[in-house]
Amino acid sequence: MVHNPVRLSQKFLRAVLVLSLMTTACSSGEQTAGGPKAIPVKLQTLQSATLIDSSEYVGTLEARERVSLAPSRTSGRIVRIFVKEGDQVTRGKKLVEIQPYQEKEEVKAAMGSLKVAQADLRASEAEYRQREAERDQAKADVERAKADVERAKADLASANADVQEIQANLTLAEIEYKRWKFLYETGARSKQEFDDKTRQLEATKAQLESTIKTRDAQQESLNAEKESLNVSKQNLLASQKRVEQAFANIDGRRSGVLEAEGQLGSVSQTLDYNFLTAPINGIVGSFNEKKIGDNVDLGEAITTLTDNQVFNLNVGIPTENRNRLREGLPVEIINPNGTPGVRGQITYVAPLVDQNAQAIQTKMTFRNDGTLRDKQYVQVRVIWQQQPGVLVPTTAVSSLGGQKFVFVAQSGESKDGQASLIAKQIPVKVGAIQGQSYQVISGVKPGDKIAVNRILDLRDGRPIEEESIASQKTVH
Repeated sequence: MVHNPVRLSQKFLRAVLVLSLMTTACSSGEQTAGGPKAIPVKLQTLQSATLIDSSEYVGTLEARERVSLAPSRTSGRIVRIFVKEGDQVTRGKKLVEIQPYQEKEEVKAAMGSLKVAQADLRASEAEYRQREAERDQAKADVERAKADVERAKADLASANADVQEIQANLTLAEIEYKRWKFLYETGARSKQEFDDKTRQLEATKAQLESTIKTRDAQQESLNAEKESLNVSKQNLLASQKRVEQAFANIDGRRSGVLEAEGQLGSVSQTLDYNFLTAPINGIVGSFNEKKIGDNVDLGEAITTLTDNQVFNLNVGIPTENRNRLREGLPVEIINPNGTPGVRGQITYVAPLVDQNAQAIQTKMTFRNDGTLRDKQYVQVRVIWQQQPGVLVPTTAVSSLGGQKFVFVAQSGESKDGQASLIAKQIPVKVGAIQGQSYQVISGVKPGDKIAVNRILDLRDGRPIEEESIASQKTVH
């Protein structure tokens, strides 16, 4: 069916005329002898607010630290569980005790080997001390032999001096003998006097012979002392070698002790690992149906431990925001009721763009206030910019021909001269919706009072009064 445009226009004009007459009639009914009746409205005084330029995204929280707890050094049977699921534990706390399959006799054997090695070391140290004493005695023997040699040299020198002295006396005695012999033969001296000189010469010869024997004995004594010194030096060298060998034995025994200690430590450490301890602070997770009496193998997960203090959230930010995206930007989680929640910040921005999603992988970090959980699905707001401004409830804003308006309560005067309020229709420029309010860029300022209800009933210049005042008048 084809409709006639002219007939449709005529019908529309008649409808508008009827609506206009009805509005005029209603308006005339509201007027009094003094003018239009004041409309009671709720007024709100605008306050300075922070205007936020933001974008919203969704993602899943991930705990910054989450570990799977499993035996890493020993397998065995669970004999004790010290905690229950959901417990908050600190690092180092014992969680589970595992009785290893390995027998403790290995530890006893290792301890026995260690004791034997330590005994061998003590014996070697005692031998070393003995060899040192022998070496010190040999050193003393060498010094004593040196002194004996020096003394024998002095005695030999003294004997040689005696021989030289007696040889000189013998020479004088021979000269004297020859002179007296001549005198005796010439009759100048008596036979008795000659015999005295003869006996004196023989006595000197005998003394020289005795002194030479003494000197020869001193020489033999010196040779013997020298030989004794050589023997003492050889003994000293031999004792020094024995000391060095004893010291080497100590090093070997010490190595044996260290090896035995290492073996004992290795076996003992394996047994020490029968306690599964918390590597981080966190909350104990499910025990994967493990209970006391169950066997666990190396690497088999028993439970998890999650640190719920700090969470990360990985989000892909569209490339259109790449120039504004940077580390340190504030972010906040939006609660289910739409209110701001836990605040955090961007801690990592990927250097490359995800070609498939045309997004930049971004990591946000939040410190838990007690309301967040690992793997929780959340909505977050990235705050690009914040600046002072005014927020106006969306219910207070009207639109006409694409222009936004608010009604500001201004002081006026009624026809009877009484002070009154009138609704002044003010055009405003608004931005994004923040919460339940518009961000106002221009048009109103902090301190202005605006009407927040009955907006469709108001006209520019229409008298108004606050609802609370109007209620009081009605009561009176």
